[in-house]
Amino acid sequence: MSDTNFYKQDDANFRNWKVGEPNNYNGHESCVILSRADNGLWNDSLCSPIGLNVTFVYINKSMNWSEALRFCREHHTDLASVRNMEENQKIMELLPPGKGVWIGLYRDTWKWADGSNSSFRSWRDLEPNNYQGLNESCAAAYFGDSGKWEDRKCDEKKAFICYAGEFMKICDFGILYRSV
Repeated sequence: MSDTNFYKQDDANFRNWKVGEPNNYNGHESCVILSRADNGLWNDSLCSPIGLNVTFVYINKSMNWSEALRFCREHHTDLASVRNMEENQKIMELLPPGKGVWIGLYRDTWKWADGSNSSFRSWRDLEPNNYQGLNESCAAAYFGDSGKWEDRKCDEKKAFICYAGEFMKICDFGILYRSV
């Protein structure tokens, strides 16, 4: 992760591989499973999607994007990554009408905070636009417009959506996240 405040000293270099791993079996293992059965050792594996049973949690607290990200990682799993219209709809159903919330998408070629590879996008017309060059580098879902997204300044205070799941994975960016 590029946010150096996220790590304590030497944490960014921590690795806990199982013997013989990572081996990138058949050249398709870009994610990592952390398993209790293996005493917390890591094993690279196929990247399966987070799953349809992801639980989304509406947090009705106003925080900037970084604060929301930290809150979700401390209390749930991560800011919500939206992989399809079904998940977008699930989130929309959690919110009061017209409410805008942070989601886990951010501008660095628009990546998901949890490192997932979903290419699903649901931008509002003319978005993302980095309006007047204001450094709009975070995404908010605007549910006054069918849950479409817009880019916003990351220091704006907004409610947000977290998700939670069961199994730990690490994507090829090295970001720890949970999936079902």
